[in-house]
Amino acid sequence: MIRLAAIAVSLCGLATPSLATEWVNCAAPDGAATFDFLVGSVDFLSIAGLNISVGEKVWASSAAYGPGDPVAVGQAFETSEMILIDAVDENMSAKVAELRLFKSSEADSFAYGGTLRIPGQGVWAVSCSGQ
Repeated sequence: MIRLAAIAVSLCGLATPSLATEWVNCAAPDGAATFDFLVGSVDFLSIAGLNISVGEKVWASSAAYGPGDPVAVGQAFETSEMILIDAVDENMSAKVAELRLFKSSEADSFAYGGTLRIPGQGVWAVSCSGQ
């Protein structure tokens, strides 16, 4: 009986989500352009969702994250000092946006800042916050 209880507890642990997620919201100071990304809490950069906007133009990686033209993560890279993310169209044939961030953290606090470039639209300095 004890053995069955131990197995049941182990299986329940497998059924619970192992990733906590958090949105990181990056925006130009005037709000003219934004790049928000949903990141999983793992030992590497894992992006689960994207929302990008400039003016009236909006892109979203899923309808669950809001309206917009389809977009996907083309590539994402993180070091202890920076994050680099490229968003591409749904055919993965054209770059939609480039986010280049420098990061700093202390305990549970973090600060990210850098640039957002949207080809054909412009480039902005951005700062980021988490939710």
